[in-house]
Amino acid sequence: MGIVTLTDIVPMFFLLRPRMLLAVLLAVFVSSAINVLGAERLPRPKSESVKQAVKDIQEAYQQEYEQADQGIEQKQILAENLIEAAGNESDPIIQFALLKEAINLQAAAQLAEALVETTDTMSQRFEIDGMKIKVHFLKKIAADTKKKNTESRTVETIRSVVDQAIATDQYDKALELLAAVAAMGKRIRNQKLVREYDKLVDTTRAEGILFRSVEEAQNILQDKPLDAEANQVVGEWYCLKRNRWEEGVTYLALGNHPEMKELGRLDLKIEKTETDEIRLGDLCWELAEQMPGESNTLTKRAIFWYERAQPEVSGIVEKKIANRIESWKAEIQPPSKKVVKSEQEEPRLAKRPKPLTKVKPKKGNAPKNPLGTTLWNRNGRVILPPGKTPTQVPGKNNLYLHPYPQPGKSFLVFDLDGRYRSFTGGVGVPEISGYNRRPRSTITFSVIRDGEEKQIAETGRRGRRSLTPFALDVTGVKQLVLTTSCDGNIEGCFAFWFNPILSPEEVKPIEQPGKRR
Repeated sequence: MGIVTLTDIVPMFFLLRPRMLLAVLLAVFVSSAINVLGAERLPRPKSESVKQAVKDIQEAYQQEYEQADQGIEQKQILAENLIEAAGNESDPIIQFALLKEAINLQAAAQLAEALVETTDTMSQRFEIDGMKIKVHFLKKIAADTKKKNTESRTVETIRSVVDQAIATDQYDKALELLAAVAAMGKRIRNQKLVREYDKLVDTTRAEGILFRSVEEAQNILQDKPLDAEANQVVGEWYCLKRNRWEEGVTYLALGNHPEMKELGRLDLKIEKTETDEIRLGDLCWELAEQMPGESNTLTKRAIFWYERAQPEVSGIVEKKIANRIESWKAEIQPPSKKVVKSEQEEPRLAKRPKPLTKVKPKKGNAPKNPLGTTLWNRNGRVILPPGKTPTQVPGKNNLYLHPYPQPGKSFLVFDLDGRYRSFTGGVGVPEISGYNRRPRSTITFSVIRDGEEKQIAETGRRGRRSLTPFALDVTGVKQLVLTTSCDGNIEGCFAFWFNPILSPEEVKPIEQPGKRR
């Protein structure tokens, strides 16, 4: 393999010009389209103007702000109202202030996921540093988290923002958030969380140090665009660390590593033959063996080229690349072991009853409103003494599942694995102290057992407090789905599943008042 000289490189730039020109024209077209559609971000309003707008908003929503001081749910409701108002507001200063106030309320209520969504909305409309805002408030939420059972959703949201920060090379912000989670773990005595995030801090810090060398190399290329060592550093960063080959192959072609230099030049060819594609695959495959730390990225790139060339080749070459593709698939997807169970085998039953609120629903199926706020939570408990009217008391075993606005139905999916025989509890609308709005429409409660739906109860329109007990047979049921639906106005539809309990005991009929033994 020969050494590439400057006379080899210069013609390559002429080869690149059509592609680069096309990219520039495309960027200009997209920018023009955004301007035409009116989607260009607005400048951030001046602080004094925003302060006055906030005063006006607080005066206009004075009663709602007073209610928001009473608890988290009231803060959430006010935040959602402000965001809705921002969507209908034509004045950009007031729109900015409305979103700003909503973010403050969501932070105070520790609604991390909703806060991130609102910040993204603000970032799409205004020229702001959305990442800086997220980091500021998420650190505050993490610092205010006191209980171990409330930190999971906060941690999940923070981790997603950390990934965003790393993807955009903002390592300082990623480290701030990771350190905040580690500190939270120590405060709530979650040692597993502390160990996990201390390790992430070390890994991210090391990657951040590596990125500083990339920034230094980019600075060198400002004055010396053909510097081989600097090109190699930047090219390896984009291709091997970020898997952004389109951005990195030009640097590799100008680098100081012979195989990567050839790989870069071949990748930049506009018209590639199957021979070129097989050579690219071979180069990536061989480099993966030479560089164990980067083998995953390089092997995937090799498979990418092999699969492109495979339909056009035959014989020994086709067999070779087919074997490599199969070996890679076998490595990342090992064959699953099939366990054959006897048809007469009884399901492995749980040892004791369990509140449904202690069973995690399948990730991702929890309904959300258009703002990204999850429409279910847990609070309260209900005592169901036989033969007496059920009484609601403070606790944590109720499950609140608000009907989703479109199409008016919400659901939660639970995997039971056939471990229970009965499912008991109640459904209805609770009395909420200090809150007078009642359901404007009928709410329907149903369950779906392994695909078979059964309606449990239907509330009256504008109904007062209601509770209908239920007892269902779930013997052998693998998947249980709770649903609440509302065909009309969903305002005030506080749909509760009161004290839902799963039990390995057989289902017993509900005792009616006056029929106690």
